[in-house]
Parts: sequence; structure tokens; C-alpha cells
Amino acid sequence: MDSWARWQAIFAPETIDENFRALWQQLPSVAVPRAGAVLELPRGAVTLPEVFSHQGQDIGLAAHLERMRMSGLAVMHRGRLVHEVYGRGRGPEDVAILWSVSKSITALMLGIAREEGALPDLDALVTEYVPELSGTGYEGVTVQQVSDMVSGIRWREVYDDPEAEVVRSVAAFMEGSQDAFAAEMVRQRAPGAFGQYASIETHVLGWVIRRATGVPMQTYLAERLWGPLGCEGDLQVLVDTKGEPVVFGGMHVRLRDLVRVGQMILDGGRALDGGQVVPERWIREMAVPDHLPSRPGIGPPHSESDYGYKNQWWLPPVQDGGDFSGIGIYGQFLYINPERQVAIAMNAAYPQYTQDGPDRTAETLSMCQAIARALDAGE
Repeated sequence: MDSWARWQAIFAPETIDENFRALWQQLPSVAVPRAGAVLELPRGAVTLPEVFSHQGQDIGLAAHLERMRMSGLAVMHRGRLVHEVYGRGRGPEDVAILWSVSKSITALMLGIAREEGALPDLDALVTEYVPELSGTGYEGVTVQQVSDMVSGIRWREVYDDPEAEVVRSVAAFMEGSQDAFAAEMVRQRAPGAFGQYASIETHVLGWVIRRATGVPMQTYLAERLWGPLGCEGDLQVLVDTKGEPVVFGGMHVRLRDLVRVGQMILDGGRALDGGQVVPERWIREMAVPDHLPSRPGIGPPHSESDYGYKNQWWLPPVQDGGDFSGIGIYGQFLYINPERQVAIAMNAAYPQYTQDGPDRTAETLSMCQAIARALDAGE
């Protein structure tokens, strides 16, 4: 079976739920091990709102989750796990693929590398760390521009077209090298001028991090993030044929561990035992847009989307409480609302994603905002 057929088979409606839990067993992968004592999540209990509003229409929360084929939903409020539910045959010990929420986790490592001095200047050129990208679309592009996805490379993020760059990148990790594929990128626009979502940017970001630190990405993740967090299970991540982790979309984690990441962010980068994991300065700054293409509500001609995008995090077109989210295809979310002290982790397998996925994403963000408001109001 060629890579295009294997890619399509992942999303077959009759097997998509199982595939999203087991892809790390079906394809080459590597474990990022947990370490030390499990830091237990404090518990609470709330009732979520039965209805939320989206674009002037009321939508039943339970009906929306059923439509999305939700396999896990966990909600933290003011440091307590107040809601946890599973579906589609999944249990608490089952991992699920994060798809592009992996990007947001990867960017946490950028903040750590900056604070440690390995990457002190994010306005440095990518080619200072990865000279193999000289003469490609990444010539003259800064690390920060890659992190914000404003590099200017030519890219199409279309998941059901075998000629689109994102699907070709899948072939690259299944059959070859993501490094080599990244070196094929060409310039389309001036760097910094236009926001365009391109998954390969995160691979380049990971390449820069491993070059700057001199540490393999899976080791850096284990030592700096996954171990100190006190997680319940290992992080499993797909790798290409060279053994490099697919950091733009290959991570699989337990639901509680995903929401642990969210709580750590709410706590200023600290784990549940108070240990600093991600620098507080990075947490404070990472999702605050500082140039036009990254700001929410902008859209064309400065960005392809009216969402904001900063350091691998999405900013809703209309923000609530300074909220932002990691978002992955087919219904993966790590939603953070700093002012309302809410973190929401969700996994799903919405089978019609290539048809109307953006609409379902917008609805789910409205759901998350409604949950955050209701919890903050004590409803």
C-alpha cells in the first residue's frame, strides 16, 4: 500500500476511532517516557452547560460532542479536574493522537530552549542553526517567523489532495526524511508578510531546537517536559524513516496528561508540585500576537484566516479571557482561558472533517468559551 492509500485508510469511518488510538503501534514511533511520581490532579465536580451559542444559534452540548465523535473531554477549573468523560470505546489509560496539538507542545520546548540560552535570540535566522536550509524557501527566515507561520514558503494544507504539500509531507515521513522534505520548500512571499498555516514549519522549528540544544527531540521532551510534569503515561510520537519525531502531528497522549499540560500553562509553567517546567516568561508571552499577520480578526490580505496564530497556538477570532488553543484535525483541542482559569482537553474523530471541519472547529471553540464562562460565573 502506498503512502496516499495508507493516509486515506487512517480516516476510514469504520476504523477511525481505533486508528486514532493505535496509530503509534501501526507506524514507526518512539516513546517519550514519563518519570517519577504521578502528580495527581485535584478533583471537583460541576455540571457543564447543556446548550451553547454559536453564530446566533443554540447548540446542544451533548449533541455536538456526539456529532464530533468525541473520545475524551477533560475540564480543569481553578486547578481542579471538574469534568472527565470518555467515549467511542476509549478509557483513561488509552492514548489518542493529537495531530496538530503536537505543534503547540513542540513550541513549549522553544520557550525552554530560549530560557536555557540554547536559542537566546528568536530573531536569528533559521539557517544559522540549520545550514542545510540555505538556498531554500527558508533562506532569510527567522526562527520567530517559522514559529508564527509567516515564513512565506509555498504550501497547501489540504488533507484530501495527494498533490498538496501537507499530504506529500506524510509520504516523506512514512517513506523518507522530513528534513529532506523541508529542504524542498520554495519561497512564495516575503518572510513576515502573510500568515499561512503550514505544518512543515513545526518540523523546521523542531530541527532548529535539536540543533541548538544538541539533544534529540524525544530526549529533550522527556527530560524538560514530560518527566517534570508528573504524567500518568508515556507520550508516544510517530517518527520518520530516519527516526526523527513527527512533531507537527504525531504525538499520542492520555487525556489527563493533555489536560495536565493545560493546567501547567494556567499555573505559569509550573507542574502540580510547584516545580517550574516551562519558563514563566514564555507562558506569559507565547500567545500574545505582536505583528499584524498573527492577530485575531485580521484575515486577508494579511493572513489566510481570521484566527490569530502565535508560537503554534491559535487565537479565536473573538477572544474571551485572553484564550487560545492548540487545534488538531478531526477534533483535537487543548483550550486555555487564562483569565477564567479553565483548561479543556478534547479528542475526537469527526469523520467528515475534510468537508466541513472548519465549521465544526468554530463550533467547538464556541463550546469551550461557553464552558469557561459558565464555570467562571459559577453556573
